[in-house]
Amino acid sequence: MILKIAWRNIWRNKIRSLVVIIAIALGLWAGTFASGFYEGMIGQKINDVIENEYSHFQFHHKKFRDELAIKEVIENGEEIREKLNSEEKVVGSSGRVIATAMIASANKSGGIKAVGVLPSDEAVVTQLNDKIVEGEYFEGIKRNPILISKKIADDYHLDVKNKLVLTLQDVDGEIISASFRVAGIYKSNNGMFDEMNVFVQRSDLQNIVNLQPSEFHEIAVLLTEHSLAEQYAKKYADLYPNLEVLPWLDLAVGMRYMVEASGTFAYIFVGIILVALLFSIVNTMLMAVMERTREIGMLKAVGLNRRKIFSMIMLETVFLSMIGAPLGLLIAYGFIERLGKVGFDLGSVGEAYSEMGFAAVIYPELGFETYLSITIMVFCMAFIAAIYPARKALKLNASEAIRKI
Repeated sequence: MILKIAWRNIWRNKIRSLVVIIAIALGLWAGTFASGFYEGMIGQKINDVIENEYSHFQFHHKKFRDELAIKEVIENGEEIREKLNSEEKVVGSSGRVIATAMIASANKSGGIKAVGVLPSDEAVVTQLNDKIVEGEYFEGIKRNPILISKKIADDYHLDVKNKLVLTLQDVDGEIISASFRVAGIYKSNNGMFDEMNVFVQRSDLQNIVNLQPSEFHEIAVLLTEHSLAEQYAKKYADLYPNLEVLPWLDLAVGMRYMVEASGTFAYIFVGIILVALLFSIVNTMLMAVMERTREIGMLKAVGLNRRKIFSMIMLETVFLSMIGAPLGLLIAYGFIERLGKVGFDLGSVGEAYSEMGFAAVIYPELGFETYLSITIMVFCMAFIAAIYPARKALKLNASEAIRKI
């Protein structure tokens, strides 16, 4: 009986009830979609960091990352790579030679990081070959081919097959200049990365700076799963205590904090919206109680006990929330699933995001557990919102309430 009364009561004022339901639906849609958008943005940032820059974990000489000193090398690089490539969970590894250099074209000069790679290994670890937008992947140039980013090509007015000069130090501290020709132009989702990195063949850079073929500055390792990164980094740190072996979360500045914070963002954002909706529901239910003062008094007079009156008000609030919440979540789910496939293009704003290392096209995503948690939060909010109006109804004096017109 109480269920029927509560259900009928919320439709006695259809417009007011619909306004509350729509407010709950729109609020949850906005909060849930924003959470999915943020999760998608962080997910893409993680993938870009792993695919473009750090892979899952890396090896360095313990002093190399302090100043990128060219003499601080991994001496047994090929031996480490052979061991890595025998691991079942290792997709691939890339031994790199890295040097800070000055890049100069006929129009401009500036500082960059030159990364010497073995093209076949780098294609497995970072899929650099798939990022080529002009020219070829280390092909078409016989001597000293180089890959530059689209951003560098525009800034330095360079095109495929144009010549540029790299000036850098060798292991003895001597200043060396070498000319290269642009074999290809690449473009990633990270504007900051593109602005600072050029790629050459590892053997070319080793010859220029006088390193041995087995000497690397960095070994980047790609695994089958993101979750294995820290486990494998620790394993190889124990195997090679004379080297620095770190997972991508410790190599990418701020990423560990960003990943940890992303888990709570959805609940904080949706929680703020639910608090705002809570006060709206409380106000609506208080109006409903005040309008039905005489009716509630009569119910008390004919013997309806306090527990049933409390339950009636609670159920009315829960009904309003439970109609609006699934509607809002369903709309949000539709938006997230659709845009998760086609992407949400940020347009001109995306260029600014790209400069900070984020993709210009976002693919929203949200896990089932987050939807479930939001549903529980809505139910708790509805329960809290109903308490004060229900207590207000219980405090009504039956005889006084009946006499009110």
